[in-house]
Amino acid sequence: MKKSTRALLGLVLLDLIVVAGAWWMIDRTQSGAWNSNDPAGSITMVTTTAGMLVGVISVALLLAFAAHRRAGN
Repeated sequence: MKKSTRALLGLVLLDLIVVAGAWWMIDRTQSGAWNSNDPAGSITMVTTTAGMLVGVISVALLLAFAAHRRAGN
């Protein structure tokens, strides 16, 4: 497997892990399993943080993909 392909696969897998974790945390908050003083604020914080993480991971791994592709790997 080429390094550039591994970078793209890592991008997809890490993004899926972050999104699945955020979905699970939001589900726990909405169902009442996790108590919060402000459930809406908690959900907003989770989605904002997850979105930021997906963005950072995507940029880093897309830059790695481009660098490896340019190098022929």
